[in-house]
Amino acid sequence: MLFIIQSTHDYSTCQTHHPEKAPIFKNTLANLGAHGVTVHAQYSNRLEHKLFIVCEADSFEAIDSAFDPILEMGHYEVTPVMKRD
Repeated sequence: MLFIIQSTHDYSTCQTHHPEKAPIFKNTLANLGAHGVTVHAQYSNRLEHKLFIVCEADSFEAIDSAFDPILEMGHYEVTPVMKRD
């Protein structure tokens, strides 16, 4: 299954201002593969504090498990999508 994940946070909760959280966020994204999540693309808009991830996983449960360590660091919208030719 393909998913687009949009992660948002505001200025006050930005990992840049909380150096103890930045490594947790980065490590979680770096280890998505350990949960069966394959990242196809990742884009960000730093000015809007948004991150977009195009990924693939066998189930929503895999996504949920992979993002568990950083759920309190922002808001996540996980949208299942399909490729259109």
